[in-house]
Amino acid sequence: MIACQGATSITTFADFLCKKLTRALRCATYDKTAIDIADEMRSNYPAFNGTRAKLETHILKSLAEEENFEKYKQYIQSPRDFFENFIQRCVDNYLDKEKAKLLSFLNSRLCVFCSSVHTAIDESTKAVKDKNGNASLWLDEFCNRLRGDLHFPRNELKSIEHQEIKDIEFLKKSMVGALNSVKENLKQDFAAPDVEPFKSKPHEILLEQLCGCWETCPFCKAVCTNTFSGHDGDHSVPFHRPQAVTGIQWHRTNHFIIDICSSLVASDCRLVLSGDTKIPYRNYRQAGPVHAKWSITPDNSAQSYWKWFVCHFRSQIEIEYSGKFEGKGRIPPEWAGFTKEAVLSDLEKL
Repeated sequence: MIACQGATSITTFADFLCKKLTRALRCATYDKTAIDIADEMRSNYPAFNGTRAKLETHILKSLAEEENFEKYKQYIQSPRDFFENFIQRCVDNYLDKEKAKLLSFLNSRLCVFCSSVHTAIDESTKAVKDKNGNASLWLDEFCNRLRGDLHFPRNELKSIEHQEIKDIEFLKKSMVGALNSVKENLKQDFAAPDVEPFKSKPHEILLEQLCGCWETCPFCKAVCTNTFSGHDGDHSVPFHRPQAVTGIQWHRTNHFIIDICSSLVASDCRLVLSGDTKIPYRNYRQAGPVHAKWSITPDNSAQSYWKWFVCHFRSQIEIEYSGKFEGKGRIPPEWAGFTKEAVLSDLEKL
């Protein structure tokens, strides 16, 4: 227990309290700044100012511009991880260019929190004077007033609650002086802004805001577009992809299936379950519990984007999945007419 007398006792009390406040202020400042950055990017960064579907459009554009098959594989096979990495790269690039803005956010939030602490000091002092209270009561009042702004547990201050402090005005003055020092020290810490101290990283906040359902079509791996994880009802997507995108081949051949899932359920094709057991493709829900949770409605609409992808990465797809675009999997000649510029233009219209 800290045991001092008079002015020394009060100064020690204030210094001890402000050391505790330093950590609380730093954490609160970083937490709020992370939200500020996420909000800033939601407002001003085109990829993030809409739904996850809009973000996915930006990702598809980025992938097409890079023309990197390995990145496409990551996106198709692990969409959630790819989304998170994409968002993190965007945030890192943004903050690298906007260091002054990050510093401004940090200092602005710090000032707001320090103002709250200053108010709590004033109000606690007045309350204790009115009640002719002691140090323990002052701490009670102080912590209660900070409860909505800072994580500052009262039970961590038991070592100073029995201090004999009679000059409450001097305590107030000492606290204000110590708080000013804390504020200046934290500003110096923030002078070289860094995202590492963030408990909740800005990109994690953005991912959570843009999350939704991550279930993928059991055939083409398109991601369910429902905006809620664990949503009621079936999974669905507005556009399915040629099944060759995930390497699916016609039974007992090495020929890729270039049809999209929604056209297959409208056809007379049959789905092979195991061995030679087959069912009409339209009865795909019978294939298992995963398939049963998907709504794939008959539709021949296919995005030009994935037709371009199949043509552009034909050789890589064949190597990756040991298949051929032959026989029923022959690529229609008209697919070769889709240019990258044209499919990117189509994406803009979504």
